[in-house]
Amino acid sequence: MKPVNAYDGEYEAFEILGQDALFSNYRIDRSTVPDGLYAYDLRDDNDGFANEVRNIITVNHFGTVITRYPIQGAEEGVVLGEDDTNFGGYTMTLDDFREHTPATEDEELEPS
Repeated sequence: MKPVNAYDGEYEAFEILGQDALFSNYRIDRSTVPDGLYAYDLRDDNDGFANEVRNIITVNHFGTVITRYPIQGAEEGVVLGEDDTNFGGYTMTLDDFREHTPATEDEELEPS
């Protein structure tokens, strides 16, 4: 499947490794991700859960996340446990995510 423009569609609010993020089932074209944001792929080892985050996943792609802060170790891959990801239960656009400026890196995203 051809990667999609980061600005197309809505994302689901997501948390990964303690930071706010956006989740998409699609592969996101990295050239369309705005400066200051980071995109990573998630792997599913056929158990229905995100098991690894990596810069690029080519096999068993679970989805793509966009974050405000880099994920350390994503070049080699970071194994994810059950508590390392969480769906927020609501959608938002990339512009909404960009406009929400947390006071600290630890502030949680709240639905508007």
